[in-house]
Amino acid sequence: MALPISPVMDHFDLALKLLAAGRLDEARIYLEELLALDPDNPNLLYNLGLCYVDLGQLDKGIELLNRCLQIAPHHSHACVALGIAYQKKGDLAQAREAISRALAADPKNPVALKNLGAVLGREGDSLRALYYLRQSYQADPQDPQTVYGLAFAYMEMGDIEPAQKHFQMVLDMPAPEELRALARNGLREIAVRELKARGPRMDVVFYLLDAMRLFSVKSLDEVREVAFEIGLQGQYGLDINDPKETHVLRSLPGRTFSALELLCIMYAGFKRIEPGIDIGVDLGEEWEMAERLEGEERFSDLKC
Repeated sequence: MALPISPVMDHFDLALKLLAAGRLDEARIYLEELLALDPDNPNLLYNLGLCYVDLGQLDKGIELLNRCLQIAPHHSHACVALGIAYQKKGDLAQAREAISRALAADPKNPVALKNLGAVLGREGDSLRALYYLRQSYQADPQDPQTVYGLAFAYMEMGDIEPAQKHFQMVLDMPAPEELRALARNGLREIAVRELKARGPRMDVVFYLLDAMRLFSVKSLDEVREVAFEIGLQGQYGLDINDPKETHVLRSLPGRTFSALELLCIMYAGFKRIEPGIDIGVDLGEEWEMAERLEGEERFSDLKC
């Protein structure tokens, strides 16, 4: 494709607008043509590298960003972009090194602070993750990724109240749906942790026993339908600590259920469908108790 007759800067501005609009393939074409005219331009290398990273072509993006940094070693945006690319590849050590370079050049860069916190969180260093994420939040309190990162770090540190607060903040702001789903999962994880912190719950044991009875007379397809319907409801949040919150199921008409009941029914359903699957909820102790009681019921039936 020939370069249209127009000033180079106009084409660069157009490429940036296409990038911002998510029209990545079109932006890539303009940036490739501009780079052919000026192969050592760090801003072209940076933006084209960023474009390739967003397109999922991580190796090509990393190559271009490294070329940018060879020419402009203190290009903090390129360092951050390189760190993000390495995060996506799963190379956390390289990601941490690249983002640390960005902070050396610009210690208050909120995007660098946020991404360093994310890397440290993935490495299991929740304390240092919290340290950097708090700084990022102070610089940009409206960034939903930073707020989510803070919530997750607080949860991993066992500080439940601020974790709940920040997960809820994500849900209250215009965040991407993927991030909102993660925040709902975080709130559900906190509820389950609080549930388990008190030791085995007898109400859970008997809800599981009821679910075992329910599924004992249903086919595998019927069990699967119930479990997956609850799983879909769970994507939008189930408050298992609120017994007044009730739900209905299309697959089990004529009844209402608390969120805790639904959780137990789903757990029992997946135990029937695929026993080894991890659904993110550990009710193993209560399940063993329910199995013992189910065995007791079978023994009583045999005696009769």
